Formats: sequence, structure tokens, C-alpha cells
Amino acid sequence: MQGWTASPSKTKQAFVTLADGLNQSVESIEIKDSQAVFVVNMDSSLYPTVQVREGYTQFAAHTGYINRLFKFLGVWYCGNGKGLYKLSGSSWAAVYDYSDTNNNRLWDAAMFFDGSKLYFIDGYQQLRQYDGSSSTTLGAARPNSAFIATYSNRFFMAGANDNLLWYSALRDATDWSSTNKYTGTGKITVETQDGEKPTGLIGFNNHVLLFKRYTMHKLFGEDSTNFNMTQPYGVGCISDRTIVTTRESLYWLGPDGFYDYMGGAAPVKISDPIKHYINSINMAYAQHCVAGTDGRFVYLSLVTGSATTPNVTLKYDLQTRAWWVESYVATAYYLDGTTMYYATEDGRIMKMGGNTDNGTPISWSIETKPFSDGDETVRKTMNRLWIVADIEPGSSLNIAYAAGTEGGTWVDTYSQTNGTGQIQSIRIPVIVRTPETWFRLKLYGSGKVKIHRIIKEVSRRGS
Repeated sequence: MQGWTASPSKTKQAFVTLADGLNQSVESIEIKDSQAVFVVNMDSSLYPTVQVREGYTQFAAHTGYINRLFKFLGVWYCGNGKGLYKLSGSSWAAVYDYSDTNNNRLWDAAMFFDGSKLYFIDGYQQLRQYDGSSSTTLGAARPNSAFIATYSNRFFMAGANDNLLWYSALRDATDWSSTNKYTGTGKITVETQDGEKPTGLIGFNNHVLLFKRYTMHKLFGEDSTNFNMTQPYGVGCISDRTIVTTRESLYWLGPDGFYDYMGGAAPVKISDPIKHYINSINMAYAQHCVAGTDGRFVYLSLVTGSATTPNVTLKYDLQTRAWWVESYVATAYYLDGTTMYYATEDGRIMKMGGNTDNGTPISWSIETKPFSDGDETVRKTMNRLWIVADIEPGSSLNIAYAAGTEGGTWVDTYSQTNGTGQIQSIRIPVIVRTPETWFRLKLYGSGKVKIHRIIKEVSRRGS
């Protein structure tokens, strides 16, 4: 930051970028100048430029709260509280359905070896094998399973009602009873003093991870002669649906935050910048929280307040480690190649991409921290602002300021309702009648906008 010039002008310029995301971890005056106290529908994909996020279009529509979305043999499938369905043309055909609807039927599915068979469960029914046209019940498999994972050429299954981790025969997902010590099946008891039952299961980085609410258990080995369950680690998971793998890490939602685990060192909590959202999770329905990734961002949909299904979506930039808030709410995610899809509570499936939200311009907003511009002992005025921005045709940019560290009245200083699509430096005169120690800025609008930097010219008074 440039220093104050000598009298009589006592002015200086301050340069700010805004691409480091939301930060709720400390008081607003303590966060970085490039972080925000409020933001919606912006991201850091062009860091250090902050831009309006990409939009979405409706890809397909079903009914009800979709909690699972995937493809098998090139065909789309989704699960909701009534059943599991596949997309046939423009309609959905039942793979398995019930006579009633229960939103706590949370589907899990996996493929084995060559991908020619699909295996699915919902926490209530027996494991079923499906080949794309018909399904078979695997009666010998673990009953009432909620979680399924593959590791070391076996299926592993766990449920929310006991502490048994079952594993199938080697390379045979239909065999749950053979006893050969090298190739056969088995059960492993995973108990903890708190009596908690499993909440998640995944194979990752040459071991199996079984989660409970407050603990993580690692299983190493390949068969009954060398399986080794390590001592539990004190980080748990509250929703199996939030467990997401990337090229380097595993992510999941614990009772106190969102974690990053690379397989060797201890898991690291990365969610302090969104702690107000984490603290507001409705723990009675936390199993409905869900996450997904497109390779650049990890998307996290939370159930907060009195909600019983996801009602807020955030995303974490894997490159810059910045958190952002979205206006849409996803209930399931699926990455098809390089294209991200998500499902909604009302049965729609959306395809990410484009400049609008299904034809509607994207409304966006970002609020800065309170700036003291290097001196918290004197009052100052803002004389003018320069916004270096790229405003697309049909898009808008509005700028307002407020005095103090919080509250107060936002004073609008600039509005442009139709951009040129070219980078421009916008000079904005500002009239501040009452000098203040802190000032905040709010930038908001609709459509596609990129904000490269802000330059403030500030004069101090009373020094």
C-alpha cells in the first residue's frame, strides 16, 4: 500500500483485488484486503481477477428430491425418495421403486472391475446387481447396507445400524460367504467407546476409510491374513455424500468443518473461512449434505437452520483455497468428463456452463472488508475510485460505499447498465461529507462482469 504524501494534500492511492473469497474466520477488520465479508455468484477461476461464475441450463427433469446422480454404460441415472430411475429418451424408467416416498432413502451405487455391472443400495434394501436391463438381489450380501466401496479387488459394505464392515470375495461381488483366507469373504468389527455407528465408507490411496461421526478408521491389507485396522483418528464424517476425491486429496464434511486428507498426514480442516455456515448446519439432517468436484472447485451443499434438505451451496477453489457462495442449491453432483451436472430438490438436472442461469442473467454481489487504508487513528474521505473491469454487453455494475465497520447506509456512487465487453478503467468521483476511519465497498449487478482491481484515492483529516 502506498504511503501518505506530505502536506498539504495528505492523499494516497490504494490498490485492491478481490479474488480471495469469503472469510468469516476472524473479525472483518482483520481479514485480507482481497477477501470479502459477503459474496454471492462470483469466483476466482481467473485469479487474481474476480468474475461472475459460469451459469447453467436445464438438462433434464424428473420429480422429487434427487439425492444421487450418475451415468452407467453411457446412460443417465438418478435416485430420489421413491426409487432409482434411468433416463430413456426424454422420460425416466424405474430400475427399482417403492410405493411410498421417503427422502431418507439416500442411494449409493458402485461399479466393479470392467464396469459392466452396477451395484446399488439405499440403506433399506438388499444389495442389488444391475446389468442395464434387469436386476438381481444378492441375498448373501450385508443386509440394510448404507455404504459401499471398492478396494483391493473387493467390495466393502457398512451400515448405519451396526459396527460390522463386510467384504466380498476377491474379484467376485456376488460372493459373500466363501471362507478361503486369501480369496474369501469376511467381517471386521469396528467399535468405538462412544458407541457411534458408521457414517461413511470409501477406498482411497491404498486403504479403506470407514468413518463414524467423530472418528476415522483406516484398513490396510489385501485379505484376512494381513488386514490391519489402525487406531481411530479423531476426525469424523457426518455425511457420506460429502466424501469427494480429487487427484491428490480426499474431502469430507465433519461435525466441526470440511476436511482435506492426502492419505499420509493428518486431515486438515479448511472451512474456517465459512465457519458461520458450518455452525448453522442442522445436525439432525446432516446426512443430506452433499459435495462434488469439477477438478477446479469442490462444491459443498449444506443443510442449515431448520431446513431438512440442502439449502445453501458453497464452493472451494482447489488452486487458490478461496471459498465462494452460490445462489443455486444442489442436492447431488456428477462430473461427466469435464462437464459438471447437479440435481435439485424439485427433480431438475442442470448442466453447468454458459453466461446465464437457465436464461436469467446472473445476479451477483461482493462486499469488501472495512478499509482503514493503513491508519486506524484518523478520519479520512474517499475522493474518487477507479474500477478496472470488463462488463459484457447487457450486463450491469453498481458501486456503493458505507462508513464504519458494519451496518450503516449504503451510498450508491456509480451504475453502468450495459457494458462494452472490453476492459476499461472507470473513474468514479465520490462525495464523502463526513470523514470516517473505515469505509466499505459493495459491488453488485447482473450478467457477466470481471473486476480486475480497484484503486482508491483517500485523503486523511485531522492529523
